Amino acid sequence: MDYMTVLETPEVYDFWCALWAIGVGVGRDVFVDRPNSSVYLNWYIILAAESGTTRKSTAIGSISDIVGRTHPILAGKTSPEGLELLLHESTRKEGTARATFAVSELVTILGREGYMSTMPGLLTDLYDSPAERRVPGTIKSGELIHKDVYINFISASTPTWLVTAINPSVIEGGFTSRVLFIVEDRRKRAIAWPTERGDARGCRVRRSYNSICSTARATGGLAISSGGLKKFTRWYNNRDAHQDPFQSSFEAREDDHVLRAAACLAINDGVLELQSRHIGHGIKIIAEAKAGANKLFGSGFSIRARMAGAVSRVREILIEAGNDGIKHSDLQRRVVRHLDAKELRVLMQIMHEAGMVQIFKLKRGEMYRATQGIEKFGVTSEVFASLNL
Repeated sequence: MDYMTVLETPEVYDFWCALWAIGVGVGRDVFVDRPNSSVYLNWYIILAAESGTTRKSTAIGSISDIVGRTHPILAGKTSPEGLELLLHESTRKEGTARATFAVSELVTILGREGYMSTMPGLLTDLYDSPAERRVPGTIKSGELIHKDVYINFISASTPTWLVTAINPSVIEGGFTSRVLFIVEDRRKRAIAWPTERGDARGCRVRRSYNSICSTARATGGLAISSGGLKKFTRWYNNRDAHQDPFQSSFEAREDDHVLRAAACLAINDGVLELQSRHIGHGIKIIAEAKAGANKLFGSGFSIRARMAGAVSRVREILIEAGNDGIKHSDLQRRVVRHLDAKELRVLMQIMHEAGMVQIFKLKRGEMYRATQGIEKFGVTSEVFASLNL
C-alpha cells in the first residue's frame, strides 16, 4: 500500500491489487485447509470506474511490475482455444497449468467477438483449480491435459461496458459469483506531479513480497484458529440470503471469498493461521465488494442494461448528426428497439438539462443537436443518476 502512495489510484484498488499479488505469488501450493473443500487463493478481480477517473490501468500496471519479475504475465488478447493450448503446454513443460492475466481493459479478455463468447464459461470452469482437467482439443492438437490448474486475473472496465456486455445468462452461469467487482469513482487524492519512487523502494517491496510468498509456500495448508472458526461459523449461520440472481449466485461462494481474503491477510501478517481478526476483516471487505457489485448487477440489472444500450445509441446518433441535428421523429425511428416514445422524451429532457443536447422547437415537432458535453466521460452514469438507476 505504501508503494502506491505516490499515485492517485484509490486505496481500495491498491488493497485489492495487493491481495491479487499474494494469490499469484503463493500459487497452488497454499490453500485454506478446510475439510473436504480446500480454498485456493486465486483471484478474479475487475476494477470498475468510468474511463480516466481513477487510474485503473495505472493500478494494474504497477502491480504487474511487482509480480511480473517472478511470474509471467498475460497482458494481451487470448482466445478460449488459445488459453486451453497454453495451459496444456504449461502442463507438459512444467507439470502445472498456470496462467496469470493482468489486462488493463476487460474487453481484451471478454470481447464481443463470437469466438470469445465461451471465455466466461472457460474461466468459470478453471476457477476451482482442478487437479486434472481433460478436454478433447482438435484433430491437430489431440486431447488437452491440464494438471494442477491455477488461474488468476485482474482487469478493469467501465460500469457501462459491464452492464451492457455481461448478460443475465453469464450471471446465472456462475461467472460473476467468482469475480470480485471493485467499484470506486474517487481517487485517493489529486497528485499533479508524482514523486519518483526510486529503484531502492521498488526492490524493497519486491523483496518483501517474495519473502512472504516463499514463507507461505513452505507452510502449504493454512489452518484456522478456534477464535477464527467461531467467528466464521457465527457469520455463516446468520448471514442474509437474497433472491435476485446476482446476490444469490454470489452468496453461494461468499464463504470461499471470505476465507480467501482472510488467508491473504494472514500471509501478509506473517501469522500463517486464519485468526479471528483476519476473518472479521475478510467478512467486512467482501461485504463491501458485494455491495458495490450489486449496484451493477442486482435488482434492476436488465433495465439498466437496456437503458445503457439506449443512451449509447442515442449518443452515437446525435454525434453522427453533428451541427445539422436530427428531428425527434427520425431519432425515435432509429431507437425504437431500445426505447418507447415516452422513455425517449424523458431521456432527451434529462440530456438537455445536463447540457448534452440542445432542443429546438419546430412547427411540427422538435429537433435535437448535440453539444460538446455529450462527448465527455460518464454520460451514461450521469443519466442513470437522474433516473435513480
